[in-house]
Amino acid sequence: MSLKSIIATDKKPLIHCMPSDFIDEAISMMIDAGRNAVAVMERGNQLRGILTDHDIIRAVHDAQSKKQDIAKLQIQDWMTSKVITCSVDTKLTESLSLMGKHKIRHLVVTEADRAIAIVSIRDVLSQIHHNDELEVNVLRDMALASRGIIAA
Repeated sequence: MSLKSIIATDKKPLIHCMPSDFIDEAISMMIDAGRNAVAVMERGNQLRGILTDHDIIRAVHDAQSKKQDIAKLQIQDWMTSKVITCSVDTKLTESLSLMGKHKIRHLVVTEADRAIAIVSIRDVLSQIHHNDELEVNVLRDMALASRGIIAA
């Protein structure tokens, strides 16, 4: 099973902002969309980075320690610019391996070299759990049917 299975069931569009936008704008977008990360894109949909809840925590902590206004912090100063991407055809287990290898919790998913979604480790684990439940139910039903317990 691939990341396509997650993206197909997630009807929320990719949220994105520009590097010059302010962090408080990104926070509002993330809260409104129920997301923990936002893609950072230049005009023309060129992926430049990703801003995650962890990046925001670092920014807030830094701003507070320097007595700065968080509303004045730009995304480009706090985003992760080395973005780990994968295609929609990446297997769920491969995506988990990528996240583990790079010690990240979000992947930008691309299709035809265009960012189309951000998936979190929670999304992937939830999909794997769902797939496992389906498999267990099918195997249980097959075992019961073979014993003649389930009537047709």
